[in-house]
Amino acid sequence: MQLKKIITALSLAIILVLAGCGAQTTSEKTAQKPEYIATDATGAKMELSAKPKKIVSLIPSNTEILYRLGLGKNVVGVTSSDDYPVAVKKVSVVATTEINVEKIIGMKPDLVLGHASMMSYNKDAYDQIKKANIPLFVVEDAQDFDAVYKTFTQIGDLTGTTKEAEKLVSSMQATDKSIRKEAAKKVETKAKVWLEISPDLYTAGQDTFINEMLTNIQATNIVSEKGYPQYSEEQVIQAAPDVIITIYPNAKQEIAKRSAWKNIPAVKNNRIYEIDPSIVSRPGPRLIEGQEALFEAIYPK
Repeated sequence: MQLKKIITALSLAIILVLAGCGAQTTSEKTAQKPEYIATDATGAKMELSAKPKKIVSLIPSNTEILYRLGLGKNVVGVTSSDDYPVAVKKVSVVATTEINVEKIIGMKPDLVLGHASMMSYNKDAYDQIKKANIPLFVVEDAQDFDAVYKTFTQIGDLTGTTKEAEKLVSSMQATDKSIRKEAAKKVETKAKVWLEISPDLYTAGQDTFINEMLTNIQATNIVSEKGYPQYSEEQVIQAAPDVIITIYPNAKQEIAKRSAWKNIPAVKNNRIYEIDPSIVSRPGPRLIEGQEALFEAIYPK
């Protein structure tokens, strides 16, 4: 009888040990299961098992998104073009015209955010970063608000800030809706707009953020081509824009030198406005500010 009790006790002990081992294994598997998942612009699926603590951003728009999601303290590397928010100026620069791959590898970041628009220039650098077993996520080259919102969500999913990303999207959508509603009430005749990116007459056409913004505020872009074409003076003169928007310094002085433009309505009526390029061209959280700025310039209160 005593032997039977001992055998029973030993059996129970073994069962408990095995159960404990099983529980530990399950726990370990759960801990190792990727929780931060997104598919990038190249179709590659990224799975991170832990929230990234050290992040490198290789384009200003990504940096602005990270800071808006409350991840500024985690950003350890940026480009020389990063200028917003102000705190970013204290972050180590890892890319100018070229990416300093060695510096990035030396930082041992948990995540590097690249961008599809830079793929053709930086493919070798991106490949080297990947070969060093550093997670590199290529963000889509978004050209409309919906694609930008998707970017916010993806970066939020990868960094454990999904809720913050959702709040950001909701906030921008609400502001966008408000601006559209006001524009629909206020605008009786749509203004024709010429947007000048540079003195050599590069502009923004269809399928761009700027065109979407102009459409949202009941304005008409005089450019019918897609993307960022170069126009001639004759094309602009013939289109006779009511408003000229510029996104480079001293544009008014530059335009004043063009004697052939003196009869364009926008020039005759002194309706030439300069807007910060970063808020209308970077696919980041300040795009909605760009839309507001365009609305206020084209349809002043």
